[in-house]
Amino acid sequence: MTTYSQKTAFTKELVLDHASRLLLDGGPPAFRMRDLADSLGVTIPYIYKHFKSREEIISEAYVFLVAEQLEREIENFRPPAEPFKSPKEFFDFIRRVTADPDNKFEETRMLRLQGLAATLYDDQSAEKVSKLTELHHQALVNLIKSAIASGAVTEMIDPEVLAFIIISVRIGFILSDVKAGSRVTDTQVWDLYEAAFLLLQGS
Repeated sequence: MTTYSQKTAFTKELVLDHASRLLLDGGPPAFRMRDLADSLGVTIPYIYKHFKSREEIISEAYVFLVAEQLEREIENFRPPAEPFKSPKEFFDFIRRVTADPDNKFEETRMLRLQGLAATLYDDQSAEKVSKLTELHHQALVNLIKSAIASGAVTEMIDPEVLAFIIISVRIGFILSDVKAGSRVTDTQVWDLYEAAFLLLQGS
């Protein structure tokens, strides 16, 4: 993580980068301006020259995290140079590009569920996340359409529905963790989805 002394300018992005890491470590209740200032190597009043309040920093840091992760996946959803040749090849690609080995995507969603109350998540932030989510969904839909066009995926499958199912896997894990702790692994769920997908495909 870059510190202020290593930058030529003190930017909002730098503050949000540090704030987002602190939020992932302890959640909104444990987020202290003193810790953020120490992390940046500046004073608290200096941070407030760029942000109105602690709440604004938390809200924008959440959007910063979501944007960082969704933009990375949008780039990964670009169809490969070589068209998909089989449903198995397509599904393996999807499984690979949506993998979250470091649990960053899940941690961010958990952060939203556990601590970002309405007072810390305003309409403007919600609109930013909504637009990013729409772009993310559309990128995945376009990838699925490319697989249909190449003949690797049957036209019986609705790209919009399949895109929703793929993304819902991660959301399902978060909700189960919050409710009672995860009882199944992501590998088991992906295996089930793949089996159903291939059955529908007729392979």
